[in-house]
Amino acid sequence: MSFLTISGCGIKETEKKTSDNIERNNTKSEQLTKSEKDEKWIDKHGNTFIKKGKYVSIIPAKYKKAEKSFKVFIFNETPNKIQVSERLKIHPNEFIIFNMMDSDTLDLNNGVKFMFGKTFGLEVEDKKSQVSGLGGEYLKKYSVPDEAEWAFVIVPEGEGD
Repeated sequence: MSFLTISGCGIKETEKKTSDNIERNNTKSEQLTKSEKDEKWIDKHGNTFIKKGKYVSIIPAKYKKAEKSFKVFIFNETPNKIQVSERLKIHPNEFIIFNMMDSDTLDLNNGVKFMFGKTFGLEVEDKKSQVSGLGGEYLKKYSVPDEAEWAFVIVPEGEGD
């Protein structure tokens, strides 16, 4: 005894199966698969970046087993793109949430550096006063997700904290 199963794959019951319908449904399926995939690359320093939507994880080239990871929200409020690596930029009025290990350093092309210190946790090097920490009502204003442990906005030079 054998069973035959037929699936319509998104075609309405009243709609006939044609090569156009099947091709259209296959294209939709491929588009969903492509948009769900992670984007992964290695920068010139050997660090591995993994991007999924607005979330980016960084695996340092010289990885020492870290004990903890942190989500760091960074919003770009400048008129310029901020380059994180060769392939990753934070566009104006957009944010990225970085999943950073406690051994990571995030070095932006505008001179700002986020790194973990041995005693103080996350440290920010900002010689041009371009970074402001976010808290209170500003967490809502910038739509900072609850899972972010730290939140910052990059502002024009001289306007930071």
